[in-house]
Amino acid sequence: MNLATQLGKADLQGLLRRYAVGELLHHWPAVHGIENSNYFLRTRLDGAVREWVLTVLEQASYAGGVLAPLLDLCHASGLPVAPVVRNAAGGIHETLNGKAVLLTARLPGEHPLKPSVAQIKALGGAVAKLHMATGRPTFATPPYPRDEAWLCREAESARAHLGRTASQLANAGVPLLDALLGSAAETLRQAEANRLPKGVIHGDLFRDNLLFAGDRLTGLLDFHHAAYGYLIYDLAVAANDWCSRPDGRLNASQANALLAAYQRIRPLTDAELDAFPAFMAYAALAFWLSRLSAAGKARSGLPVRVKDPDEFQRIAVDRAAMRFRPQI
Repeated sequence: MNLATQLGKADLQGLLRRYAVGELLHHWPAVHGIENSNYFLRTRLDGAVREWVLTVLEQASYAGGVLAPLLDLCHASGLPVAPVVRNAAGGIHETLNGKAVLLTARLPGEHPLKPSVAQIKALGGAVAKLHMATGRPTFATPPYPRDEAWLCREAESARAHLGRTASQLANAGVPLLDALLGSAAETLRQAEANRLPKGVIHGDLFRDNLLFAGDRLTGLLDFHHAAYGYLIYDLAVAANDWCSRPDGRLNASQANALLAAYQRIRPLTDAELDAFPAFMAYAALAFWLSRLSAAGKARSGLPVRVKDPDEFQRIAVDRAAMRFRPQI
């Protein structure tokens, strides 16, 4: 396990004295999470035992200061989202060893490793409810940072990594990267893109950021990538992770199920449906680049958790050549 911040019982006992959550009984590191360090905590207060998630922010959240009010809004709207626990003084952030930390209740359920169609439909409905709930926020959300400029910067760094890798897949990576970068730039520059519906997006709707009890969605996690962006992008990110076969090819029936479940709550425009394949390619590029960046940091000795970049290269290969059209 690779945690940037290692915490002991004494650290956590001192921290929890600032919250009204009781006595620390047990703590253990969470295995999921790439950018931040996460711990599960079990406490007892007045005979009741509860579990919590402590997140140590290793880097600034995209969402910044709107993270807590966004979680509050989602929770108040009936979504399975845990709001940030306030400390004894009513504050949101605490610091531990010089780093900001957030405390939230631990939600029940497990991450879906092999999602069922029912789970994919539940995801689609939840994303639509999220977009509806945050349609008129009382706070200003920062723009989604993975724009064309970000893609270009990350691509420059990625070329060096791909050039040093001997695998056949990586050798095909540089021309693929250039093709995807050109396609994403064209997509984002088109006048039609500027007219697509925008709003608050989660930005990271991967399987390890949702919890299920059977086919029932019990937890929507990790809003650190939340930002103001294209609503269709959230669905593109989700489809790439939830609806891809091991070889990277899109499972069209699963993607259609995701879109149809979303559509029943928030109708998609014709322009969004037309743009969906291009946004899947854009999202595939963005997460391939982020994984290549994480791999580079790990090679430099930084304590980051790395997910396989080749997985998203295979997805990017499929999306670059895809002829999928939504059928909902």
